[in-house]
Amino acid sequence: MAGSTTIPPLSNSQQLFLQRLLVASCMTDADTQQLYDQIKQKFVNIAPTQYEDEEDEKDEGYMGNDLEHCLCLVNGSLVPGFNLEVCTVSLPAPYDEDDEESEGVDEEEDRPKKKRAPLVKYHAIVNRGNDGVAQKHAFPASKGGPHDMAYYRLVIEKIVERGVDLLDNGEGTGVGCPGSMNRMDLINLRTELEGAHEGKLTIAQTENALEVLEGEKWLVRVAPPSEGDSDDDEEGGEEEDDRPKKKRKGKKRGSSTGSRRKSLKGTFYGIGPRSFMECEELLQKAGLPGDRMPQSILHRI
Repeated sequence: MAGSTTIPPLSNSQQLFLQRLLVASCMTDADTQQLYDQIKQKFVNIAPTQYEDEEDEKDEGYMGNDLEHCLCLVNGSLVPGFNLEVCTVSLPAPYDEDDEESEGVDEEEDRPKKKRAPLVKYHAIVNRGNDGVAQKHAFPASKGGPHDMAYYRLVIEKIVERGVDLLDNGEGTGVGCPGSMNRMDLINLRTELEGAHEGKLTIAQTENALEVLEGEKWLVRVAPPSEGDSDDDEEGGEEEDDRPKKKRKGKKRGSSTGSRRKSLKGTFYGIGPRSFMECEELLQKAGLPGDRMPQSILHRI
C-alpha cells in the first residue's frame, strides 16, 4: 500500500510570491525576477519564527537560493497538493509599439525588414489535470460561461488559420503562431458562433471577454501586419452595431509596392503564452504545426 504524499509547506514569503503570481496570471521572466527581489527584501529583517509544534525555527522569509530555486520549491507544494504547476515557456518578447526599428530593406519586396523579436521566458500557474476546466481548454470559467469559451476557441482557430497561411507562404520564423487579427474583426467574430452559442454574445460581453483574454495572456498584442500580408485591407474596420459611425477621410493609395506593404493601423492580437501553456491540443487541432510549439521548461527539485 502506497504511503501518503507529504506536501512540504511554503514559507510566508513563498506563499506571498505564489499569490502575486496567481493574480498576475502570466508574467515575463524580468517581472517575475523583480517580484522575487521585492518580496525577498520585504522579509529581509524578519527573524525566524519558533512554532509550538515544531522543534526548529522556521524562516518565513526563505525564498530559496534564487528565482529558479524558488519556483522549484513552490512546485514542490503545488503539484502534489493541487495538481497545479508553475510552467515556463520561451516566446517572442511582448510587442512594443515604440520600438519598431527595422533592419535594413528587403530589396525583393522593396519594404523594411521586420526585426525579429528576441525570445523571453513567461511564467504562469497552469492546470496539470484533466478536469472540466482543462477539458474546456482552460478559459477561466469564473469569468466566462460556455458562450465565452466557444468564442475563445473560435478566436484561436481563426488566428491559427491566418498563421498557417503565412507559414505556407514562407513567412514567420522561430516559434509561436505568426497569425493575428485586429480588434474589430475579433469583436465581429461573435457573429460566426453557431449552434447553442449563436447570437448569445453582445458587443459589450465580447469586449469584456477580450479584456480577460488579453489581461491573462491568452491573447497578446502584436505588431500590425503589412497590408500585403493581411486580408484585412478592406474589411474589419467597423463593429456591427447601430452606433453612429464616424466619417473617415479617404486617403489615396500609391501604386508602389512599398506603399502597399505599409503597416495596417489598429490593435492586433496574436496567440498568448497562456494559450501555449494550457491549450496545446486546441492549437494543434486548429492546424498549428507541432514544431511551432514552444518547449516547456520544468521547475522541479
